Amino acid sequence: MVTAESLTRRSGTAFVFPGQGSQHVGMGRAFYDEWPEMRATFDAFDATLDIDLRELCFDGTAEAIQQPSVTQPILLATGIATHEAVTERFGVEPAIVTGHSLGHFTALAAANAMEPATAVTLTRDRGRCMEAAASKDGPGRMVAVLMADPAATDDACSTRDDVGVALYNAPRQTVISGTSDGVAAVQETLQARSRARFRKLDVGAAFHSPVMASAVSCVEAAMAEVTMHEATVPIVSDVSGETYTAPAIARRDLTTQITSPVDWVTVVETLRTRGIERVVEFPPAGVLSSLVERIAPEIDCLTLETPADAREAFT
Repeated sequence: MVTAESLTRRSGTAFVFPGQGSQHVGMGRAFYDEWPEMRATFDAFDATLDIDLRELCFDGTAEAIQQPSVTQPILLATGIATHEAVTERFGVEPAIVTGHSLGHFTALAAANAMEPATAVTLTRDRGRCMEAAASKDGPGRMVAVLMADPAATDDACSTRDDVGVALYNAPRQTVISGTSDGVAAVQETLQARSRARFRKLDVGAAFHSPVMASAVSCVEAAMAEVTMHEATVPIVSDVSGETYTAPAIARRDLTTQITSPVDWVTVVETLRTRGIERVVEFPPAGVLSSLVERIAPEIDCLTLETPADAREAFT
């Protein structure tokens, strides 16, 4: 059994965890099939919930795993079960952890700020809160805005209270989110003012937008039942870019992000400032590494898609 005292901290290395939109059927299966440690953790999570995580994750449909109350726990379960297996097999921990949106919860569990089983249950509840908000005030839409300056996108959203920037993903890639009418109006404004291109996101609701306002109190109530600890590994907030270990900041940011944007550009800039030279992205991997490479090309990015990737990264 690996203990906290026996772990080797990899200076200059950050572990990152993806959020909604990165999920796909079969994610993490290569690790589940080969590593008993992964199976033990994942199956333990499965036993805590009222859904069949294994069936949904490995043999479900794209439609089924798009529902927030399903997407969120299976993403967290996949990421943290792989992380626990990596920790057990290779005895390593990073200098910093961070996550994108839902991935912030996975990062907290990886940093020992929240019990993994608690985090899985909390994300199931969080997804239900968001589904209820989408049913009440949405579902709304999320659209990626490409080839436009973020300031121009901010300005186009500023005259409405039903849409806003949800994600600052890269220097010229943002995502707007809100009511269908609000998103359409912002698109029309940007088309008139810039050469922006648009791509509709295939997600279950208008996350990080005013449409989610009624989910805030619901998530706060769920989080009030959860015990959080001082993190043993520093976490970079995807809301503020702040590096923290205190539970109070985690509680603040996990509710703030429901209606506020995720600022991945600032996260990566913080990693750069903190001397991070290598980013390891946990499954389902690929989306965040691509963004890191665009923001800070000098940072080496490794995606864990198979056990062979992990062996290459940690041995």
